[in-house]
Amino acid sequence: MATINTDIAQKIDITARENNSSTINLTIADAAGTAFSLVGYNITFYVYDNDSEVLFVKSSMSALGGIVNTLDGNYVLDSSGKITMAISDEDNSISPGSYKYKLSIYKEGETRTWMYGKYKLNED
Repeated sequence: MATINTDIAQKIDITARENNSSTINLTIADAAGTAFSLVGYNITFYVYDNDSEVLFVKSSMSALGGIVNTLDGNYVLDSSGKITMAISDEDNSISPGSYKYKLSIYKEGETRTWMYGKYKLNED
């Protein structure tokens, strides 16, 4: 029997330190390793607890959203697939522990979860 798998999400765990800022640089790529064009897409990164309560969000939907194009720092994404995500010390002021996160990309009714996993916050 044949199987079709449309789940493209990659499980990648992230560890950060309480009350510290951090920067995550990513290149979004397809299965062949070619940069995925993010033209017209928006990206959202959610950190949430076991009750699915959102603790903080980063987004490419505005200049203050925390996710930008790595090449020029603009929140309008391009064909390079490269993004920079800035997580502030205020974002990481939640209690140390183990949480979950999800990074999704959106375009005109299309949603793709690209990454998910554990967001572990170590005590400062």
